[in-house]
Amino acid sequence: MASRVVTPEAVLVELPTAGAAARSFARVFDLVFNFVIISTASSVLIAVVGVSGLSVISGTVIGALAMFAYLLVFPIASEVLWRGRTVGKLIFGLKVVGVDGSRLTNRQAMVRGFVAVPEIFLSLGVLAMASMVLSERNQRLGDLAAGTVVIRSQTSSSATVPIAFHPPVGYEGYVQTLAVGQLRDDDFVLIRDFLLRVKEFSEQARNSLALSLAESIQRRIQAPLPGNIAPELWLICVASAYQLQSGGLLADAAMGLAPLAPPMPLGRPAKGKRRRR
Repeated sequence: MASRVVTPEAVLVELPTAGAAARSFARVFDLVFNFVIISTASSVLIAVVGVSGLSVISGTVIGALAMFAYLLVFPIASEVLWRGRTVGKLIFGLKVVGVDGSRLTNRQAMVRGFVAVPEIFLSLGVLAMASMVLSERNQRLGDLAAGTVVIRSQTSSSATVPIAFHPPVGYEGYVQTLAVGQLRDDDFVLIRDFLLRVKEFSEQARNSLALSLAESIQRRIQAPLPGNIAPELWLICVASAYQLQSGGLLADAAMGLAPLAPPMPLGRPAKGKRRRR
């Protein structure tokens, strides 16, 4: 059974990890696609070199460049430019993200790409398959080294349900001042998932998770966490500010076209743990 991505704040993201079979088929598509592109480009380059008489560029050099592009450049560039996707992953609805549900970084893509050379190409995929079978999250060695996981990005229905977060009463002006331009879609999903599940946690866990997630988001958007506001209430303000910036959803909710977030009585903030700036 596919596991799910759990953030360091212990917030569940409803995106089950991809299995070894789906990932293997996606990799095969990528290998074939990259081979066709690179072999075609190499043939054109060889023809151009032959016509132009540039004898300093030998077939061996071109072959070495093509192999380098096939093993490293194309796999890494695809995941960086397509935000965790490749042709094969796109076909099978897969996506690479950080283990905390965040967007794949350039460093993570490079680590995955370099580890894939011995793990997939030199071992003919044996190491990768063994790692995915033994890993709880179906991670290959490259995932473990980079801190990533491959998810099935088209299987989550709850993440696409439009839920509107109105500014809390008395904090309408504060919400307007929040600069959430640096907040990513993945960050909003984490906030949304936590706020919609607060009643599932004990009061102690709820306060602890709210504080941890609020501090993480606060570092992301560089906004101070006021000392007179509970972390959970601040997260509601951030979610509301994000939707106000995106536009449309709150107005739709006012007309009954989108559901409002359910009422969430705030837990008592943990003493001595609130961050002040």
